[in-house]
Amino acid sequence: MNRFFKSFRRADGGMSAIEFALILPIMLATFFGIAEISNYILAARKVANVASAAADLVAQDTVIDDTEISDIMGALDVVLRPFNPADAQVRITSVVADSDGETTVAWSDARNTSAYSEGSPITVPDDIVPDNQGIIMAEVSFTYKTLFGMYLTDGMTVSDTFYLKPRRSTQVLRQ
Repeated sequence: MNRFFKSFRRADGGMSAIEFALILPIMLATFFGIAEISNYILAARKVANVASAAADLVAQDTVIDDTEISDIMGALDVVLRPFNPADAQVRITSVVADSDGETTVAWSDARNTSAYSEGSPITVPDDIVPDNQGIIMAEVSFTYKTLFGMYLTDGMTVSDTFYLKPRRSTQVLRQ
C-alpha cells in the first residue's frame, strides 16, 4: 500500500490538462469581458461622434428642410456603424433666446424618440445661447447591448448632448 501512494505521488501525467481545465473558464471570462468593455467604449465614442456630426451638419446651414434633415439622419447612421442605428435615439433642436435670455425651442426633429414642441421652454447650460440668437442642440442616446450576450443582458445606455452655434447666421431656420 505504501508503494502505491509513493507511485501516485510521483505520477504527473495529465497534470497540465487538469490545470488548464481549471484556468480555462477564468481565461474565457476575462477575454469576453475585455471584448465587451472595448465595444462599450467604442459605442460611447460613436455616440459622441454622432452628436457632434449632427450639430455640425445643421449649424453649417442657414435654412434647413425635411430633405436635408433626412439626409443628415442617413449620414448619422453611417457614423454609428457597426452598431445598429435602430437602437439610437437622435434629436436635433434649434434653441433660441429672447432679449431676456429665456430659451425656447424654435424647431426640433427626432428619430426613434419624440421631438420637442415648437415654442416650448427648454433648459440649456447657462450663457450658452446669446440673447436674440440661437444654437443647435444635438442629443443622442444609444442602448448598448453586449456582443456575446453574457454581460449586461438588459443593455446599457450611452448618451451625449452637443451644442453648436450656427456658422452663417444667428440661428438656423426651418422650412
